[in-house]
Amino acid sequence: VPLDKIDVVPNGVDTAPFDLLEHSDLSEFRVQWAERDQRIVFSVGRLVQEKGAQVLVEAAPRVLAEQPNSKFIIAGTGSMGDYLRRRVWELGVADRVQIAGFLSDEDRNRLLKVADVAVFPSLYEPFGIVALEAMAARCPVVVSSVGGLAEVVQHDETGITVHPDNPDSLAWGILTTLKHPERAQIRAERAYRVARTEYSWDHIARSTIEVYDRVIKERAKVDW
Repeated sequence: VPLDKIDVVPNGVDTAPFDLLEHSDLSEFRVQWAERDQRIVFSVGRLVQEKGAQVLVEAAPRVLAEQPNSKFIIAGTGSMGDYLRRRVWELGVADRVQIAGFLSDEDRNRLLKVADVAVFPSLYEPFGIVALEAMAARCPVVVSSVGGLAEVVQHDETGITVHPDNPDSLAWGILTTLKHPERAQIRAERAYRVARTEYSWDHIARSTIEVYDRVIKERAKVDW
């Protein structure tokens, strides 16, 4: 298809559910998942190969070697669940990596608010709404540079992008975020502003209307 025949209007996110949690005391919720002094590395998605949870599990020992007070929470369901649980035991990190299974939307939102970093290590991703939700929650993000994730997250501006299917690169991105929390929070605030503007449903609705308006006007100029 010729490029001048294509318009791209992205998916969107509503920041309101996360804004409502901004001034809530989530400390008691947090201790259900991690010790008070532990840093939370959170990932949520289907537990299938293309979502890359197995890459995060392989990266965990590398992160824990330098940041031993970290706790990994990997949420979601899918065909790789049993494999991931077994692999966690084989790697000797079962006390630091929790394969949490299904989470309600409410608990997912709360975890995004209390996490120190949200990680989405997909091998393939058409868009990546979960990264946008993390941005709406003001949670620093680390994503693999594939598909829509690479479009939504700008490296070192609104998050950290890493090489896909590469545990060393993923560990580097997580460690960069955990070791420099001030810089991570600056990126998270930039990401939140982008979510509120470029990915708000109002903005997306206007962009959609503009496409229809332009097509209608162009159609009116021809008689075929």
